[in-house]
Amino acid sequence: MSIKPELLAPAGNTESLIAAVENGADAVYFGADILSARQFAGNFTLNGIMDAIDYAHLNGVKAYVTVNTLVKDREMENAVNLLYHLDEYGADAVIVQDIGLLPKINELSIKLPVHASTQMTIHNSDGVKFFNELGVKRVVLAREISLDEIIEIKHNPEINIEIETFIHGALCIAYSGQCLFSSIIGGRSGNRGYCAQPCRKKYKLCANGHTVKTNGDYLLSPKDLNTTGILPQLIDASIDSFKIEGRMKRPEYVAGVVRIYRRLIDRYIEEPSKYYVTKDESMLLAQLFNRGFTSSYFFGKPRNDLMSRKRPYNRGIPIGVVVGYDRKLRFMRVYLTGELNTGDGIGIEGAVETGEIVYRMYEDNRIINHAGAGMTINIPFETNVHKGSSVYKTLDKALMESLKKTFTSPVPIKKVLVTITAKAVKGEPFEFIIKDTDLNTVRLESEYVVERATKNPTTISQIKQQLVKLGNTVFDVFSIDVELEDDIFVPVSLLNNIRKDAISRLNEIRIAKWRRSSNAGYTTMLSFPETEEKSTEKPVLTVSVDSLEGMHNAIFGGADVIYFDNTCRLLEGETHLKDATKHVQEAGRQIYFDTPRIVSDSKMDMIEEIFHMAGTLGADGVVVSNAGTFKRAKKMGLEVILDSPFNVFNQSSFDFWNEQGARMIVLSPELTLDEIGQIAPLGATECIVHGRLELMEMEHCIVGGMYEGACPAPCKDNKFELMDEKKYVFPLKMDVDCRMHVLNSKMLCMLENVPKIVETGVSSIRIDAKAIDCKNVETVVQSYRDAIDRCFGACKKNIVTCKDLTREYTKGHYFRGVQ
Repeated sequence: MSIKPELLAPAGNTESLIAAVENGADAVYFGADILSARQFAGNFTLNGIMDAIDYAHLNGVKAYVTVNTLVKDREMENAVNLLYHLDEYGADAVIVQDIGLLPKINELSIKLPVHASTQMTIHNSDGVKFFNELGVKRVVLAREISLDEIIEIKHNPEINIEIETFIHGALCIAYSGQCLFSSIIGGRSGNRGYCAQPCRKKYKLCANGHTVKTNGDYLLSPKDLNTTGILPQLIDASIDSFKIEGRMKRPEYVAGVVRIYRRLIDRYIEEPSKYYVTKDESMLLAQLFNRGFTSSYFFGKPRNDLMSRKRPYNRGIPIGVVVGYDRKLRFMRVYLTGELNTGDGIGIEGAVETGEIVYRMYEDNRIINHAGAGMTINIPFETNVHKGSSVYKTLDKALMESLKKTFTSPVPIKKVLVTITAKAVKGEPFEFIIKDTDLNTVRLESEYVVERATKNPTTISQIKQQLVKLGNTVFDVFSIDVELEDDIFVPVSLLNNIRKDAISRLNEIRIAKWRRSSNAGYTTMLSFPETEEKSTEKPVLTVSVDSLEGMHNAIFGGADVIYFDNTCRLLEGETHLKDATKHVQEAGRQIYFDTPRIVSDSKMDMIEEIFHMAGTLGADGVVVSNAGTFKRAKKMGLEVILDSPFNVFNQSSFDFWNEQGARMIVLSPELTLDEIGQIAPLGATECIVHGRLELMEMEHCIVGGMYEGACPAPCKDNKFELMDEKKYVFPLKMDVDCRMHVLNSKMLCMLENVPKIVETGVSSIRIDAKAIDCKNVETVVQSYRDAIDRCFGACKKNIVTCKDLTREYTKGHYFRGVQ
């Protein structure tokens, strides 16, 4: 028999919280007004969080609070204060992205369970094991993981941790936690909850400088996830929690989606062989919000089926076709294939910004409020539309109103069942016991002593009639048993008062049982690292390369350390790595073997082979970019460089990885020079100062997704780029696993600012030369070599500037930072 998964719903504000609870959520997740990955949602104040947790617990629903952004050092005390109060308020878990919060939770000695956010990019078994061993209770897996991979994780005897996965809602095109697009182009960081959604903008695909014809302009816009058709397989996989995305959505959306998935989960659990999804259920989900639906990566790469290239916003459901447009009267003539009412919203195929509310419509010059399939009607419409265009209903007023009633009615829909027992015996107090399904119990005795009746004795039915009046409370009577002695009298006022008192106390018990004892004075117990003196030692110059030619030129230019990436040349394998190691060591430099940021379980053996070669060939260590490869490398006893995808953003996260044994820690490219200066004195740090920053890594390949059949691998012989509406060009790089990497349109260059970087005290200054033409690598490296040496007294002529190295460049976030 399948185990029923938790249904976890979003709550962007109080109305959405009520909507989720009333429509059947087992758990809700919501954020504070600070440090939440959805900063544009309503969110909750500290007092509001306490009320929300209490409301959820009163209704028998778990409450998870998101603190799922990267935390700046100046915000850490506020973050810790928030964690402390979440524990005190009885939150069932905190969802975190910043690993620097884990040691703070341990220092607080609180019992607040931790869920690792999907922003941590946990995507392989070793990564899950890593967080399992840290004591994390649950991991939210990357959306790109397949169902087979999830099953493998769930069946792994070495793993004992809850697994959560998304089942419905918007998708990120890039791996969550690994997207810098919004951050770099506009300063609004997705890692800080301020994503500007550049993936929903228009782009042109270019090949070798020429525009490629595409089926739509929204080349980075995925459809929405919908798993109603595969829900049985997901339930059978024993996934612990099914998560609905949508903290930015309206409460009616939350109400409707939760209601449908509650019904479908229960339907399958009750009778698996007869699972079905009705047409009305599918239509309701589509009507609420959709960009088209996809089952995402659960059964492999969906390629073209993943994308919504023509309409990046809600498309609604088709209800008709345009059969004419009167430009003089501004009327659109529509033949209907579905129902339409005044107050509904409509949109036109192929036109993103033509959505309007239907305030009036006409049939044969007669105003009507309702129109059905087969009718031809006229609708006032300001925008000129083309004959033959499809018409979509983007908002159903009647549906919205019916869903709104579920969270605005004074009478709760969701009820907690209780049993009531009462006893009335002459000469004794009236006894009242109420017990809920969680066995919380209230026992009361009246001060009043039951008397013999002088006229009309009280009957059992009269007592029951008063005691079952639970009104607008969350409780509903499942059973009531009354023991009553003959010929006695119990005042109605007593029955009403004892019932009200018992209900009030039961409310308090249901809330208070989750509260945790406070730890007054906790602020003095925490350790916030003191800033040590900044290093005056010369930082090493490190260069990342992916070819032997690039490596040779980096050495000629004066590199101290080489990060050698061989993953694009797997067939050469040991030969390439052996040659690279030999030449670097002969030059008296250090070499580390670089590895990908995304490594699925199926490729972990290949990475282990690279690690093995690092040991046998005498390399100085390896560079890793995810928790799984870090765990595997440390197990093999290798020196490990922790790369920028780990998003080390503050002193606490640095200390964490330093204690885990990282040899060098590459800091987040979203930090300013001042913020780097706070972390660098704590130990071996590195910052990237030159190269094309990777803005996205995605499982979906834009180019390969254009083909219906097998991909002919055009990336082997062509150079592809994306061009945005402002004519900025973003190079695309496809790897051996057919993942696509979007690089920044401008080269990062901090050459003139090397003295300021040296002043921060970093141990290593890095050039990412993998996207630099090999013939230019030596010049770039030599320029930085000279700049570093000048900071330590060397007399170097021919001072080079960024303009000498690249036509267009950016200073990244070193001066402006991120929100």
